[in-house]
Amino acid sequence: MKHPVPATALLALTLGLARPAAAAEHLRGEASAFLQANAASPVDWMPWGTAAVERARREQRPVFLFVGSFTSELARAMTRQTFANPDAAAWLNKYFICVIADREEHPEVASLFGAYVADIKQLGGWPLNVWLTPEFVPYEGAAYLGPSEDWGRPGFLKLANQAKSAWDTSPAACRRRAQEAAAQLAPAAHGAAHAWSDERTRARLKASTAAWMAAVDAAHGGFGDPPKYPEPELLRFLLRQGGAEREAAAGTLRAMASSALRDPLDGGFYHYASDAAWRLPYPQKLLSDQARVALAYLEAAQGADAPAFEGAARSALDYALARLAHGDGTFAAAEDASGDENIPFFTWKAADIDAALGADADAFKKDHGVDAAGNVPASDDPSGSFAGRNILRSAAAEPEPAAAARLLAVRGRRPQPPRDERATAQAHGLLLSALSRAASQLKEPRYLAAARLAALAARRAYVLGDGGDLRHLPGTALAGAPADFAGLALGLRDYARAADDPQAGALADRLLRRLGSVFIDPVNGRCFATADVPTPGLCVRPGADSQPPAAEALAIEAAVPGYGQVAAALSDALDESNVQAPGDQLLSLQGVLSAGAGK
Repeated sequence: MKHPVPATALLALTLGLARPAAAAEHLRGEASAFLQANAASPVDWMPWGTAAVERARREQRPVFLFVGSFTSELARAMTRQTFANPDAAAWLNKYFICVIADREEHPEVASLFGAYVADIKQLGGWPLNVWLTPEFVPYEGAAYLGPSEDWGRPGFLKLANQAKSAWDTSPAACRRRAQEAAAQLAPAAHGAAHAWSDERTRARLKASTAAWMAAVDAAHGGFGDPPKYPEPELLRFLLRQGGAEREAAAGTLRAMASSALRDPLDGGFYHYASDAAWRLPYPQKLLSDQARVALAYLEAAQGADAPAFEGAARSALDYALARLAHGDGTFAAAEDASGDENIPFFTWKAADIDAALGADADAFKKDHGVDAAGNVPASDDPSGSFAGRNILRSAAAEPEPAAAARLLAVRGRRPQPPRDERATAQAHGLLLSALSRAASQLKEPRYLAAARLAALAARRAYVLGDGGDLRHLPGTALAGAPADFAGLALGLRDYARAADDPQAGALADRLLRRLGSVFIDPVNGRCFATADVPTPGLCVRPGADSQPPAAEALAIEAAVPGYGQVAAALSDALDESNVQAPGDQLLSLQGVLSAGAGK
């Protein structure tokens, strides 16, 4: 029987090491919430950028690259389990130049090295751990790595030591392996896209629909085994199919609206649920999720479901406006209460509700699943962190406004969870779209007023001049990604319709033309993550089409030069190995079919 290799034993194989004298000083002053969270690390992290590239080439040392995000639970786990260890940090600092990248800040980095780990190493998930030659070409990598071996998978230090040994033994062999990987990732390796075919695409969409329908959880809504995500784009795609597909989507929306996935106090939707019945939400609330979920509920709001679904859309939007909005019309990207220290923020003891609501407490507790002993089963809480505590569940009936306000006031006095204050242009555009559609559909002037402020803020925070270029994040020099162009264009088009603002519509058209001219290559049907110019640290031009963002899929009904070829490549990808395709791909291809844009 194999036993995990202890980190101390592995470190003993290396030379004696001195502990680092200082923390990751290179991260001081970085705006990224993810990098800020690692600024006290004993690992001598350098942020992704030209300085790190130049240092590696100057010193001719291999590079260890860690790509994570503020909302990644596993990235935090690695920071806590491995990178906070002074001995492990000293070892990394001695043998590698250590570089860290925020997945949200650098989607092009995430795209390239995510493709390397997925396509070359045949591994999936986040965060990424990649070892690079001094020329920043990958020769070893993996997704999440625990501190020791787990279920036959190597621990972090074991794989890191293998990467070090390979480099020490033969840098030339590592460089050859890296160049072979780069050749497989290069655009030419993918070949030319097939011509668009309506018939082939319809057949593949039909097969994918059947695969998703076979995964429907008839008892609780949603698809497949936990964890369960809202899947807003998939729901919108199924809604448009009608019949059993529409009912499966509507059933999931009903289940989510009356579950713990939806916070009954502030109305926000959590990122996903850890269980099949939507009772154990993962306590993160993302701006983009609120917009995407609201769009799904607005699209589903017909017939007997209309009042409840419209209420769910309102609750998601109202959460974003009340909790994530900055005063200038921009928004925070996320509120993250997932750390154990935040359990007292979002959970409740029955006595706390009694004290806050008095005579109204019993009715509230009954409606929202509160139990004197707590409502988190011990089987789902092996550490006992939730003992005696309750996760509030939404009910078919909305809570009394006065009761919700009193409990919100209590929660507002608790230590607040950390936030990522910067939203991408894509997320901002998605919210602008949802606000604009809600203003028109629900006839609520306050949503139009919020959309107007968001549209003005978008021009100020993201748009660079009249040529249609964008920033990725406000207050930075980071260039916009394809999803930013598509997402913001979508929001501006919807706002133009709701507010009868032709200037917003014209700006949306410029952004879409810019998307087509800068990022799309019609020859091989690829949408790239960067412009066609050399980018320091990227060995090939990374594609954005391996993980099409939702905003891009939602925007393709407009005329984007070359998107027909990209759609054809997406259609080709819906083969037997990817028949249960992501909802944004399905929604995108359905939009191309409907618009006749693939020809």
